[in-house]
Amino acid sequence: MPIIKKPQKPAEKAAAIEAFIGGAPDAATQAPAPQRVRKGKKLQITLTISEDMLARVDAKAAQIGQSRAAVINLAIAQLLESGISLAAAD
Repeated sequence: MPIIKKPQKPAEKAAAIEAFIGGAPDAATQAPAPQRVRKGKKLQITLTISEDMLARVDAKAAQIGQSRAAVINLAIAQLLESGISLAAAD
């Protein structure tokens, strides 16, 4: 005579399935908190930028004798202080 498991009720079966799926290593129920790297009083971020724009930022940084990060920080500070205006696309 074969051994047969006792059938589960639908609610128990659904809970067991959810527990199994939730136990998987890649089953993130919440987005992980972003890793933050602190450098003094500042936080390090990652920025994606086009090569052309990066070249322009580097040229401006060299022109005014500042670092790339200083120019980017200055641009952000000016944006936050003065706001931004977007021209209507033709």
